[in-house]
Amino acid sequence: MLLSVVLLAQNMPISLPKVETYTYDTAYIKSYNSKLALRFVIPRRFEKFVIKDAQTGQKYVYNANEHYGVGVGFTYKWLAVDMTLNPKFTQRNPDKFGATREFNLKGSVYLKRTLVDGYLRRYQGYFVKNPEATHPDWQPGMPYPQRPDIKTTGWGINFTVPFNWEQYTPKVTFVLDGKLKKSAGSFMAVANLYGYHMRADSSIVDSSFKPEAQLRKMNLVLVGGLFGYSYTYVKNNFYGTLGAFPGVTFPLGEVYHATGKATPVFTANFKLMVRGGIGYNVAKWYTGIYFIVDSNNLKLPENILLTNNLGEIRFFVGYRIPAPKLVDEVMDKIN
Repeated sequence: MLLSVVLLAQNMPISLPKVETYTYDTAYIKSYNSKLALRFVIPRRFEKFVIKDAQTGQKYVYNANEHYGVGVGFTYKWLAVDMTLNPKFTQRNPDKFGATREFNLKGSVYLKRTLVDGYLRRYQGYFVKNPEATHPDWQPGMPYPQRPDIKTTGWGINFTVPFNWEQYTPKVTFVLDGKLKKSAGSFMAVANLYGYHMRADSSIVDSSFKPEAQLRKMNLVLVGGLFGYSYTYVKNNFYGTLGAFPGVTFPLGEVYHATGKATPVFTANFKLMVRGGIGYNVAKWYTGIYFIVDSNNLKLPENILLTNNLGEIRFFVGYRIPAPKLVDEVMDKIN
């Protein structure tokens, strides 16, 4: 299940920032936040990690066997909620790729000037994506080597500030509570906090790797900053958005291997986040495909490299209606 926003409010006042805090340039942006937007969504998330010995070139590539999701959501004023389920039949052949258990939780707060989003992702069960390099007896057509014991948890918080917020805001670009009337873009700065935790019953690589690479557990937190540019091209009612945000992170935490434990090399590590989408957006309805890719790299002791890639691609179709009076009353009481 994925929840874009979770709010608990009962017998207590909650003060939240209002959407209309800043004034948009109406020559560029048309706001629809007074309408209740209902939508149907089909997401697919992915998760993989790579352990590589930089000296020998040996590596293990682990992929989760991801599901397609299906769900519904809505957007109204400052609130955006999507709820999805992952039907078991949408997973690829578990005999070939193994079975993955997946849990996702995401929270987002979209204001005019800033975007704050956080997420929690948990996976259990991975398969080796490059068995031709790690298992000499493996042949094409055979099931991929599987590790149902590997569990990972990833969580992150991003605080995004666009510089050209009057003409280009992530709220309109990604939540679609409005539309861009003409093409525009903005440089953006992102403060990022990312945590990655892994557990396994035994080493995730074989004994041909050096002992320091034979990892079985890790608890890592990456603190960093990114800077990039996002642009939306508008033609009639169609749009295409692409943003790239490279940056650096610095690690904290510990990893556990065959001979004990170690701390990551405290140095700058490369990180890249990419967001984009294409679609069609008019006053009553909108549809499109949205994607996000988040790549994290980390240097461990003894020239061992960890790469963790995660992301999501999502199809959606939505329809905007006047908000029922009851919805307005509830929102006014909360805010």
